[in-house]
Amino acid sequence: MIWGLGSFSKVSGGQVYTFVCIMIVLVPLSFLLIKTLNLMLLGDGYARNLGLNIRRARLYVITCSCVITAMVTAYCGPIVFLGLAVPHLCRAIFVSSDHRVLMPAVTLTGASLALLCNLIARMPGFEGALPINSVTALIGAPVIISVLFGKRKSELS
Repeated sequence: MIWGLGSFSKVSGGQVYTFVCIMIVLVPLSFLLIKTLNLMLLGDGYARNLGLNIRRARLYVITCSCVITAMVTAYCGPIVFLGLAVPHLCRAIFVSSDHRVLMPAVTLTGASLALLCNLIARMPGFEGALPINSVTALIGAPVIISVLFGKRKSELS
């Protein structure tokens, strides 16, 4: 039940060691895909003309992101709004689509926001503790709503 609501409290020291060892390999691999992601922003035609194998690049990006997401979800549970809201929030803050800026920004902002939400969920005064998902929803839902309405407004203009 606790895992389904998202929690950092049930992870033991040995589990953290295993998690960190796996992430030490996976996170640098994801940072190696920055140039590929920037090329994919240009569109398939331009990226192919610049020498990018589109099928292989998509396979690498999807595989890397799926494995990292699966690892985090296995240890902490499905903490929903962080993965949805933080990239849009960083894109708005840094006003950039360059993944050289966005990848480190999203990594640090996501970790900081997760810890902040965990601190809020564990504040004194609550009986027991709130699930982290309830706190991340308070932060993430307005970001997602603003992104959706911003896209709708640009389509209408």
